[in-house]
Amino acid sequence: MRREVVGAVSNTLLAGLTLLLAGCAGTVRAPYPPIRADASPAALARGATIFHASCEACHRNGGAETVSGAPLRELPSYMGSFYAANLTSHPTAGVGSATDEELARAIRYAVSRDGRLMVMPSYAMGDADLAAVLGFMRSGDPLFAPDAQPAPRSEFSFIGGLGFRVVTGNDPVERPASGIPVPAKAATLEYGRYMAHDVYDCASCHTDGFSPNKTEGDDVFSGGMSFLDPEGNKVRSSNITFHETGLAHWTLEDFTRAVRDGLAPDGSALRSPMPRFRGMDAVEAQAIYDFLRSVPEKDNEVKGARPRLTATSVRPDWVEASAQKSEGADADTASSVAEAAALSRHEDSASTSASAATGAGTAASTPATGAGAATPSASSSKTGGTVAAPAPQRKPHAPEPKVDAAKLFVQLGCASCHGPGARYHDRLAKAVGRSDADLVRWVRNPEQFLPGTPMPTYADLIDERTARALVRWVKAGGPASLPASR
Repeated sequence: MRREVVGAVSNTLLAGLTLLLAGCAGTVRAPYPPIRADASPAALARGATIFHASCEACHRNGGAETVSGAPLRELPSYMGSFYAANLTSHPTAGVGSATDEELARAIRYAVSRDGRLMVMPSYAMGDADLAAVLGFMRSGDPLFAPDAQPAPRSEFSFIGGLGFRVVTGNDPVERPASGIPVPAKAATLEYGRYMAHDVYDCASCHTDGFSPNKTEGDDVFSGGMSFLDPEGNKVRSSNITFHETGLAHWTLEDFTRAVRDGLAPDGSALRSPMPRFRGMDAVEAQAIYDFLRSVPEKDNEVKGARPRLTATSVRPDWVEASAQKSEGADADTASSVAEAAALSRHEDSASTSASAATGAGTAASTPATGAGAATPSASSSKTGGTVAAPAPQRKPHAPEPKVDAAKLFVQLGCASCHGPGARYHDRLAKAVGRSDADLVRWVRNPEQFLPGTPMPTYADLIDERTARALVRWVKAGGPASLPASR
C-alpha cells in the first residue's frame, strides 16, 4: 500500500514538472502590434542609434560583419544554452520573410515568430521608436546582409526551464499593442525615465533577478544582476543609484563618458557585457543622469563593481595628462586645418592670377580696386609680370611624446581583449598591414568604423601622437611581451 502511495505521489510530481516544462516550450498568446517600418531619414537615424545600442551586442558574434546571431554567454550555463537570433535579411535563416508585425511583437513582447517566449528583454519603447527600429532593420544596411547560417535553437536545461516557467509564468509582459507615445526629447525626468527603462533597458540589467516585474520594485537600479563576461568570469551589474555605494560622486561628464564611450572615471574600460550607447547625445545623457539622481538611493555595494568614487577621489595622473594632451592635439589639429585651408586658398589665387596673365593680356595691366586689393610685392613687374607670393610659414612638427606603450596598453584595458591569450589577441596580426594613420583613427574612434563595437572610444583620453606611439608598439609585436591572460 505504501509503495503504491509513494508511486502515485512520484508520478503526480513528475507529471506536474512535465507540464511546467511543457509550458516553457509551449506557445503563448501575444498581440501583433500594428506597427510598420518607418523609412524616413530621421527615423532611420533614430533606429540605427537604438539598434546599435540595444540589439547589436547580442546579435552580432565577435568579429562577424552581420547580426547573424551569437551565443548568449552572459547567461549562466546551468540554465541551458541560448542563442540570439539571426537578424539578417536572409529569408529562411534570418528575418527576411518576417512581417513588420512579427518583428514588432518580438521586440515588444519577447515572443518568437513561432509563438514562444524568448530569453531576451522586451521593450516598451513607443510606437514611433519601434517603427524606427523596424525601418533600420529593413534599410539594407550592411549589418543585415543575408547570412544563410541559422542560429542554433535555444534549449533550457531541466532546472533552467523549471525556473523560467516559475518566474515568468510563461506569460508575456502586459502592455498595449499600440498607442505607446514617445516623450518629447528634452533634458527632462520624463524623457530620462523613458530612455533608461524603455529604450536602453538600463533597469533590467541593473536590477537583480529574472522576474519581468522586477523593474517596478524597490530595488530597481541597485545592481547585483549576475552575468558572465567573454572569459567566463562572473560579473555583477553596478549600483547606479546615487548612493555612496553607487554613483554619488559621478559627474555628468563621468557618466556620459562611461555610457557613451565605455570608459570609467579612472580611465579603465567598462566591464563586459555593458554596451556602449554611441548615439547618446548631450540631451539624452543629461536626461538619464538627472533621472537616475531622482531615483531613491539604495545601499548596495556590489562586489567587483568599479570604480568606487568618494568625495575626495581624484583622477589618476595619467588620465589627467592624457586629457590635457588631447586638448592640445585638438588645438594643433585646428591650427593645421586652418593652415591647410589658407595654403589652398593661396594656391587657388596664384593659379587664377597666372591664368589671367596668360589670357587676354589685359587683366595683368588692369589696376586692382576695392578693399580686397592686394599690394604688389617687391618682385612684381611694373609691366604686368606674375606676382610671386611669399611661401607660407609652417610650424615645426612637435616631437613625438615619450610614451610607455606597454603600460598604456594595460591601463587603457587593451590587454584584457588583445593581450596574449585574450579573446581578440589574434586580431592584432591584421594591424601589421595597416597604415599608422588608419590605426590611429581606429584606436581613437572605433565607433566610426563599426558603430556597435564594444571597444571604448579613446579620442578624449589620448591624442593622435600618443595613439601613434601605441600603434607602432603594437605593430612591432609589443603585446607579445606581456603576461598571458589567465
